[in-house]
Amino acid sequence: MKIRSKISLWITGAGVLVSLIFSLIVLWEMVEQTYNQLDDELKATVHTVFNIVQQNEAMGIDSSPASDIFLDSRRYWIRAWRAETLIYSSRLARIIDLPIDPGKKKDTVNITVAQEKIDLDQDCHDEVTFRVRSVKIPAHKTPPGYRIQVALPMEELDEEIAEVCLIIILGLLFSTLLLIIISYFLAGRILRPVRKITDLAREIDENDLAGRIPLNSSRDELDDLSSALNQMLDRLQYSFSRQKQFLADAAHELSTPMTSVRIFMEQGLLNHELPAPFYKDLLQQQQVMLRIKRLLHDLMTLSWLELNRKLKPEIFDLKTMTASVIEDFKPLLDEKNIDLSSSLPETLNYFGDPSQLHRVLVNAVDNAIKYNYEGGKLIVTLENMSETVRLTVTNTGTAIPEDELEHVFEQFYRVEKSRSKEFGGCGLGLTIVRKIVKLHGGRISLNNKLPDKISLSIILPHN
Repeated sequence: MKIRSKISLWITGAGVLVSLIFSLIVLWEMVEQTYNQLDDELKATVHTVFNIVQQNEAMGIDSSPASDIFLDSRRYWIRAWRAETLIYSSRLARIIDLPIDPGKKKDTVNITVAQEKIDLDQDCHDEVTFRVRSVKIPAHKTPPGYRIQVALPMEELDEEIAEVCLIIILGLLFSTLLLIIISYFLAGRILRPVRKITDLAREIDENDLAGRIPLNSSRDELDDLSSALNQMLDRLQYSFSRQKQFLADAAHELSTPMTSVRIFMEQGLLNHELPAPFYKDLLQQQQVMLRIKRLLHDLMTLSWLELNRKLKPEIFDLKTMTASVIEDFKPLLDEKNIDLSSSLPETLNYFGDPSQLHRVLVNAVDNAIKYNYEGGKLIVTLENMSETVRLTVTNTGTAIPEDELEHVFEQFYRVEKSRSKEFGGCGLGLTIVRKIVKLHGGRISLNNKLPDKISLSIILPHN
């Protein structure tokens, strides 16, 4: 799971938890306040009933019918006892018998009452909830003492509480959805600098360490991270530059003594008085020296490309250059009896570095001949498209394993290591080609999807 999603979930979870706790507290306080108000009303009703009963008894009036004048006997459930004698029962109490526990002052009672009997806004199961208040008045105040029970149906209150609960649940769902959207947006804003750092880090590789992550003025943790990464890139760039410079200097320093040794060997081979075994060994060593010379030349070329990375572009005819390179390899093609076919446009003016692109053509064709079969085929195609130029060099040969196609462009990598001496290369040719192609803004790839054929494809943009 991505950090953005995690931050969104954390913010949403925290927000929903706080909202839930707050909603439960509000609901609890609301229900508690409602019950308190209901209990206060019942308490006041108890005092009213007591006063009415006491006055009626003092005046010698029967409490049962008279009390209906002062109280809503249809809404209130009321019963009053003097000692153990029932002296008053409201109309609702005469219809419904509530199972009241005399020992509880406050209670909530659920009973079933048929709606045909009386309509109290029962639910679908004819259940009604009553809030009960039961008070005992001691005998020393009004001998022989009273016990008054008052109750009110709570169906409307329960429905209101249920509606409030439903509103709270819907509000929580809506707030959760809103929190998810807001938190996802905020997480994106928070992580936007991280995405920029990631994108820049992807663009920076060992071939181009010049890029740096821009710093902002906020001086926050992300700015500290960017600064630390820039310092790391500075150290890496310095280390890579020193390494490449050392390689270039070493190759340059070795070229002079190698040239002297090569000249000495060539002069020695002109001496026909040398013993035959020694002459043969000297000839072999000369071939070794030539391979070392080519290696040093490729190393210096690669170092120059990596250190300077500056092209000298100009407009030239790429078709003429391609045809000239093919013509230069005609003797080698005839020697290996390779059938050549080419498809070139009449003319193709291209803006690029002619010397470097000439090296690309030479290395590409040389590789195609070097790793070709005796009596094989070589196909060179140059296409001028609307925005790019495509050069394709296809040759017959042993297929390269799929997992090694990308490694072919790495330095000193060989697919056929056992035949390195036979081919005479040093494993830098395609590395140099890829470097030059990238400097021109192009791309290069190898594939062997055709049977017994390997195809090198180079695509260069029109600048």
